[in-house]
Amino acid sequence: MATPLEAIKDRLMISSDAFEVGDVVDIRYDPFVWDVVGLRVRTKRSSNKLYAGHGKSSVLILPEKFILNDVVLLAQPIEIVKDAIIPDSDNIASLSSLISSKVVTRDNALVGTITTVMIDTEHWKVLSIIVRLDKSAVEAMGMKKGLFSKISAEIGTDLILSSAEMVHLNEHMDGVRNNMTIVE
Repeated sequence: MATPLEAIKDRLMISSDAFEVGDVVDIRYDPFVWDVVGLRVRTKRSSNKLYAGHGKSSVLILPEKFILNDVVLLAQPIEIVKDAIIPDSDNIASLSSLISSKVVTRDNALVGTITTVMIDTEHWKVLSIIVRLDKSAVEAMGMKKGLFSKISAEIGTDLILSSAEMVHLNEHMDGVRNNMTIVE
C-alpha cells in the first residue's frame, strides 16, 4: 500500500502500551536502493530517560508495522520499541529534502517539481515521486491540459538516476512519458 510522506510526517508516535514516543519529523532513506532506514522522531521530554546515551532529542526508529490514524501507533510496547532506536544522523538522506526539488531528464530537460513522495509502509520502500509537470514538459510530451489546471504525474524510483540538489532521471522525455502515471 502506497502512503504519501505527509500521512506519516508530523504525527505523534505512540507505542502499543500508550507511551508517547514523540513526533515523526521526517523519514530517512537510502538514496541508492530507496529503502527506508528509519523514522526520524523528535522525542518527548518525558521519554528522554528511555534514550539515555543518544544525546539528541531526535532519534531514528527502525521501520516496523504500525497503524496510521491520527497518530502513528506502533505494534510493540515501549520496552521492545527501545531496542529499535538508533541515533539520528544528518549523514542519512531525508525524504523531506526531495520536496520542491526539480526533476530533469537524462538530457537535462525540466520535467517538473516534486510535490510528494510515496512509500510502501509494509516493505518500507520508497516507491515513487509525485511531480507537478512543468509547462514545457507537458508540451514536449504532447499532452493537453485545461487553461488553469496543473498536471501531476507519478514517477517510479526505478527511473531515478541520482538525487541531490536536483533529481536526475535515467530516461529522456519520451521514456519518462511512457513510464509515468498521471495522477491529477
